[in-house]
This record gives sequence, structure tokens and C-alpha cells, in this order.
Amino acid sequence: MERSNKRARFLRKSKESVKEAMRSRDMLLAGVTKAIETLDKTINLLEEQLEEWYSIYFPELKSTDKIKFARLVTILDLDDIDEKELSSLVGEKKASEISAVAKNSLGAKLSANDLAQCIALAKSIVSLDKQRSQYEEYQKKLAEELCPNVSEVAGPEIAAKLVAHVGSLYKLALLPASAIQVIGAEKALFKHLKNRKIPPPKHGIIFQHVRISTSPKKVRGKIARALANKITIATKADAFSKRRISAQIKKDFDERYNEIMAQYEKEKKK
Repeated sequence: MERSNKRARFLRKSKESVKEAMRSRDMLLAGVTKAIETLDKTINLLEEQLEEWYSIYFPELKSTDKIKFARLVTILDLDDIDEKELSSLVGEKKASEISAVAKNSLGAKLSANDLAQCIALAKSIVSLDKQRSQYEEYQKKLAEELCPNVSEVAGPEIAAKLVAHVGSLYKLALLPASAIQVIGAEKALFKHLKNRKIPPPKHGIIFQHVRISTSPKKVRGKIARALANKITIATKADAFSKRRISAQIKKDFDERYNEIMAQYEKEKKK
């Protein structure tokens, strides 16, 4: 009898230890996800400042890729342009264009120290972007370890953001599909609840899934609902049964997606 009680206590303690370990991994996933979000905001703010600052020196330099813009700042010297180095970053044609424009730039002449400060800021942005990439890789591995089914069905980034938003995989697994569908769109939901004339949000974080974001607006709500239903099943498997059922869930979602799109095309023709 005593041996049986000891065994029961040991098993209970082991289960609690496993739960605690999983919770700590959840916290790591939430932590790295929030760190990436903070880095995104910081990089965006610094990039805006860099563009404004560098435009004093070379106002003609433009790039839709903000990280590439920062890299260009680190290698450009209008008095001595290295086209070979420039080509390695933007290609020969673009390098020739930048070189030609630089010769007749309307920018002001900056002292070596002034220019060095701009370059230092650009290097900081490039460094932060590199750190962000490292965190993304770490986030992906953590998400695939903690919630493999959700990662496979929705993607590691969405899985990580959902877990981070609610605090843990266990909490996420307790939510209904309707709640998972609008996680991240709480402000829009509160506005709807205050004023029923405002339509409720159709999706939150899961909007980032390619099959929602690239689909016609008319069917995004249906696709989001279908995906949320599958994520709900996946989270329960990840949190409780630990069974890998993502292949079947993904297959079911693909079939539902195809049904929705087929119906949309049919109505469109009418």
C-alpha cells in the first residue's frame, strides 16, 4: 500500500514537472515573439530617422527595401563611389544609375564626422535586422517543438503569435474556434460590441496566413473561420494528446478552402 502511494506521488510530481517545463517553454516562445515585434517597431522608427537624416546628404537615394537602404548608406561615399561593391548589393544596372545620380546630387556636403554618425545609425539598423532574423529562426524551432500541429497547419510564425498573445499553449487550447479566429483583433471587436452598426472583425492574427491575406475580401471571413476550426483541433492535440495529426487537419482545411473558392467563382460567374 505504501509503495503504491509513493508511486502515485512520484507520478503526480513527474506530471507537474513536465507541465512546469512546458509552461517555461511557452514563456520562451512568448518572449522571443514579443522581442521580434519590438525589434520590428524599433527598426521601422530608426529607418524613418535614417532616411530623413541621410536625405540631407543624398536626397535622390530611394529604396522600398528599408534594410537595403541602410546597407547602401554604409557603403556609399559620393566622393568615391565603389561601383563594384555597389553592384554586389543592387546589381550593375542600379549601381550605374545611383553612381550617375550621385555625381549631380542636390545634397549638402557633410563633414566626415557628420557622415560617420549617419553610417553608424545605418549599421545599427543592419545589425538589428540580423538579430531579428536569428530570433525568427529560434521562434520557428520553438514553435515547431511546442506546437507542431499548429505550426504545420497555420505556420510557425502564426502559431508563435497566437501562443504569445494568450500566454500559453494550454490557454490557447481551451479557447473556442470563434475566439481563436479574432485573436489580435480585440480593439475592433470591442468597437463592434459598443456599436453594433460597426461590423465585427472577421480575423485577427490568422489574417497573416497566405490563404486568407491573398484571397478576395468576400471570402476571407469563411476561410478564416475554416482555419480557426482546424487550429482549435491542432492546439488540443498539441496541448493534451501530443499526437501528430497535422497532415489530416491540413488536408481537411485544403478541401474546405477549395470548396469556398469554387463556390466564390461560381457566384462570380453568375
